[in-house]
Amino acid sequence: MKFLIGVIILIVFLLFVYFYFRYKFRKIAKHYLGTTDIKKVLEKAELENENTPKSLGSMDSIYLDNLKHDFKDININELKRLAESVILEIFNCLQTKDLSKLSTKNEKIIAYVKNKLNDFQDTDISNMKIHQTVLNKYEKEKGIATIYLATSFEYFKKENGTKKKVQKRIKTEYIYVIDSNQVKGSLKALGLNCPNCGAPIKSLDKKVCSYCQTGIVDLVKKSFVLNDIYEY
Repeated sequence: MKFLIGVIILIVFLLFVYFYFRYKFRKIAKHYLGTTDIKKVLEKAELENENTPKSLGSMDSIYLDNLKHDFKDININELKRLAESVILEIFNCLQTKDLSKLSTKNEKIIAYVKNKLNDFQDTDISNMKIHQTVLNKYEKEKGIATIYLATSFEYFKKENGTKKKVQKRIKTEYIYVIDSNQVKGSLKALGLNCPNCGAPIKSLDKKVCSYCQTGIVDLVKKSFVLNDIYEY
C-alpha cells in the first residue's frame, strides 16, 4: 500500500514538473518568438541558423603587432585574401566534382578535398560566399612561425531534392621556416612540397628538389606557405 502511494505521489510530481515547464516554455516562446507552436519555433531556429554567419574569434588586436614586429613586410590582408581564394577553390572542386581544379600540391589539402568529395558524392553545392576572415592565432615554435586564419562562409547544398543554406567555419594554417636548424624530424608533416613537381620536401638543407632539381630553399624559407586546412 505504501509503495502504491509512493508511486502515485511520484507520478503527480512528474506531471506537475512537466506542466510547469511546459507553461514556462510556452510563455517564453510567446514573448520572444511570438508563437507557442514548437514546430514553428524549431523551423524558425533552423532558418536563423541557416542565415546567421558563424562567429569568429578575431585576435588581430592581440597578435598583429607581434607579427609586424617579426615580419615587417607582412601584409596580413593579402594573406587573408589568399586563404579565401584557397577555400573558394576547394569548394569549386566540390561543386564540379573535379579534383584537377585544385592548384595546390600540398598532400594534406589534397587529402582533405578527397574526403570532402566522398562526403559530397550525392550532394550538389552552389553559391559559395565568404563572410569574413580574421587572424585567429600566431605562434613561433621550434624554428617555425605559424599563422592561423579563421574564415566564415556559406553555400547552398542540394541533397535528396532538398536545398538549404549551410554556414561553415574553416581554419587555414600558414607556416614560415625561420630557422631550419631548429626544425626536427621529418618535414612531411609540415606540408611543404616542391612548387614544380609536387614532391614532398624532406630536408631544408637541400637547395634544390631531389626529384626535379627545381630551386626550393627561397620559397619555403622566405614566405608563408599553406600547411593545413580544417573545419572547426
